Amino acid sequence: MQRNGCAAASTIHGLIYVVEEGPNGAITFRLDKESGAAFADLIVIDECSMVGPDIGKDLLSYGKPILVLGDPAQLPPVGGEGFFTDALPDFLLTEIHRQAAENPIIHMATELRHQRRLGFGSYGSSRVVPRGTLDGSEVVSADQVLVGKNATRQQFNRRMRGINGITEDMPVIGDRLVCLKNDKPLGIFNGGLFRMIEAKPSHYDRMHFKMLVKSDDFPNSRPIDVKVRKEFFTTGAQDIPWQELRGTQQFDFGYALTVHKSQGSQWDDVIVYDESGIARDEWWRWLYTAVTRAAEKVTLVI
Repeated sequence: MQRNGCAAASTIHGLIYVVEEGPNGAITFRLDKESGAAFADLIVIDECSMVGPDIGKDLLSYGKPILVLGDPAQLPPVGGEGFFTDALPDFLLTEIHRQAAENPIIHMATELRHQRRLGFGSYGSSRVVPRGTLDGSEVVSADQVLVGKNATRQQFNRRMRGINGITEDMPVIGDRLVCLKNDKPLGIFNGGLFRMIEAKPSHYDRMHFKMLVKSDDFPNSRPIDVKVRKEFFTTGAQDIPWQELRGTQQFDFGYALTVHKSQGSQWDDVIVYDESGIARDEWWRWLYTAVTRAAEKVTLVI
């Protein structure tokens, strides 16, 4: 939204919650009664399929009119159902505008929306191919690779860095990174893509990797200094006590993303490795969300 002219757009968390630290150092989120939402004439929520019940109820607590926009066919929030998409919409728009009117991605998306599997073959410049069809150069040349599982994401990130000739565990100049957690004071948000432009090694701090990163999403924005625990680029980040993450940022390699992390984003050329089985009966939502991340061309590997 910011890229398309809505300069004051923010995440819902950034708008309505404040972070509080308890006596034992525990971090909690408190609803901010003095938030800008309390004084708004209208609150507009995009990608509303990703808003779960707790956040939805907190938004309603301000007593302000809310306009929610979204696609009910996309994936719901992790671990729950969409709060606003659980009811019939007041208006349902049926014409797709994300892609050009004649783009076959629209046909692919429509088939998936009707829960029909896509067969192997070409769909204009897009295609559905079996595994083992693509070589490494095709994969790394795509604008974005999407998968379903974090283990697969990590595997692809290692493989793609290797194809690019990168052997170091830590980021090198030009490495593509994804932000894993909002940091409002720095103006970085979960899911944002960045490039590492300078390493800032320290002989006195062997636990963290310090670097200068620049946003891929906002090329005109200033570079940002970040400090990341090294385990985020190797293994073991999930075992770090939360107390040790205070004052740091959370990043990982971003050559491949999960489809959940990709929601709200769009690229011209996307490769999707089908792991829709993780969504079980909602397999079609997973594939629909993945395919519609592409604006011009999508390659679906099944």
